[in-house]
Amino acid sequence: MKNFGLWLRGLAAAIIGGAVASAAQAAAAGSIQPANLKTAAIAGAVLTLSAYLTQSPLGSK
Repeated sequence: MKNFGLWLRGLAAAIIGGAVASAAQAAAAGSIQPANLKTAAIAGAVLTLSAYLTQSPLGSK
């Protein structure tokens, strides 16, 4: 159960980190419209989530 809790924290960190990084990159590029930032955040979260699940150790046990 401890490994699953750690996996969930990593999952949350990947989603939040991807969303923040993508929104920050969109803002730095000059796209400060809320809709554009939201789209960038969602896209970043999805991309980092898929990368995290691809490398997830949970499926290999």
